[in-house]
Amino acid sequence: MQSRKEAEDYIYASYLEAEKYLNFSDKDALKRHPENTKDILQKLSKKPAITVTGSKGKGSVAYMIAKILQTEFNVGLMTSPHISDFCERFRFNNEQIPVEDFIKCIEKIKPHFDEIEKTLLPSEYISPIGLQAAVALTYFNNKKADINVIEHGKGAKYDDVTNIIHQYAVINTIFLEHTRELGKNLEEIAKDKVCTITDDVKIVATAEQNPEVMNIIRKQANEKKCKLLEYGKDFKTENIKFSKSGMVFDVITTQNKYKGLKIPLLGIHQAKNCALAIALCEHILSYIDVIKLKACLLQLIWPGRQEIISSEPFMMLDASINRINAESVKKSINELNISKIVSIIGIPDDKDFSGVAEVMSDISAKIILTRSSNHHYIFTEKQVDKLKQKNIEAIYTNSLPEAVNLAQKYNLPIVILGTTSLISDAKIINFSS
Repeated sequence: MQSRKEAEDYIYASYLEAEKYLNFSDKDALKRHPENTKDILQKLSKKPAITVTGSKGKGSVAYMIAKILQTEFNVGLMTSPHISDFCERFRFNNEQIPVEDFIKCIEKIKPHFDEIEKTLLPSEYISPIGLQAAVALTYFNNKKADINVIEHGKGAKYDDVTNIIHQYAVINTIFLEHTRELGKNLEEIAKDKVCTITDDVKIVATAEQNPEVMNIIRKQANEKKCKLLEYGKDFKTENIKFSKSGMVFDVITTQNKYKGLKIPLLGIHQAKNCALAIALCEHILSYIDVIKLKACLLQLIWPGRQEIISSEPFMMLDASINRINAESVKKSINELNISKIVSIIGIPDDKDFSGVAEVMSDISAKIILTRSSNHHYIFTEKQVDKLKQKNIEAIYTNSLPEAVNLAQKYNLPIVILGTTSLISDAKIINFSS
């Protein structure tokens, strides 16, 4: 294997070969086969591990856990999706895997997976997430990680990440999503995701949940005889204060009070994510040094998640692609007492661009629509007409740089909302020019 592209292509090759035999509308139970990677992933499970699932904020929590554990340990971290570079998905002590090491890891695992591929039916495949998990564990073992943090894909029951032998599990808030693959209602989705609580799990920490979901989590934790840490009962956040450089808040656990914690991120959910991360880390570390904790939280950078690009003038970047995401952004803007903004929205025609625009319309002096440079997505001027039907005025631009240049002329705070590829485009713009 000679190139990065060949290595990345190998991750998806098995799935793409089987895709033509798959029924798009089938649930994961009928399409996915995590048993194909079980033996390999369990053999690679040489160090303690933490898996993170939920419907939103999985990556943020996984990242926060890794950062906190790095105050004492060498830590491997696997998250997805990436923003600009596929190798962002694999990090050791917050440094992404070098391309040459990524290629070497693929070369090392390829013979084992090629043997499995020979045994599969045409409609069966080796999951890309299973191959990514194998790359991650191979790399983390080579780097001599003390502990690994692995983010699940959309589910857990049919997600290969569950095959990794893990002693700790985290479940962020679960809501109705991926109904085609995971289940038609909240109960079915929760029953899928709680499968991250396996026989090996000693401790599971959960965010705030719907009562129906919480009962399912409690039942699974009880059956697996593991300790359960619940938001609101065993830990919580208090005194959240917003500023244009981030948030300050307290985290209260049954073991300690961490006062005046600051993170350079916005969103009440991020303060709660931090509490969730701290609650679990307390039970992994013998002691959390508050000075080290505060220092590592100040270094948190999570691209495209209510990310503050600039405090003066204020600019925020968020990977919002639906109404729910936009509501969270709007709450943060309101908390900052910002009355009017310019909203730049770059969401494909087949996604909820209109829902995002509706949410942001009453706080937006101007709405500027744009497109990302990824040609696989469709962005058209028809979005302007559709918004006009809802009495929302918008301006269309052909690129994010064009949209930003136009937005800066209004001398107002700017909020950029859009698909992941738009966030990637934002990362190469010089906003100060």
